[in-house]
Amino acid sequence: MPIFEYICKDCERPFEKIVARYDSETDCPHCNSHKVEKQLSVFAVSSGGGAGAADAFPDAGCGRCGAAQPGMCGMPD
Repeated sequence: MPIFEYICKDCERPFEKIVARYDSETDCPHCNSHKVEKQLSVFAVSSGGGAGAADAFPDAGCGRCGAAQPGMCGMPD
């Protein structure tokens, strides 16, 4: 089952919830409101961090954003 991020329209608090399907209805665990909005989730990958993180994926560009070539993402090399 997927986990989704939501924000409550009444109490304005964010929360995550495991739901059966993408279109499953849920309520806020803080105030029990049914006025919740699904948020855009961003997929993240971690190699363990630290100074050697860029060395963990040698084909991942500059190692900061995963762009194919250094400079493609606009971050300094």
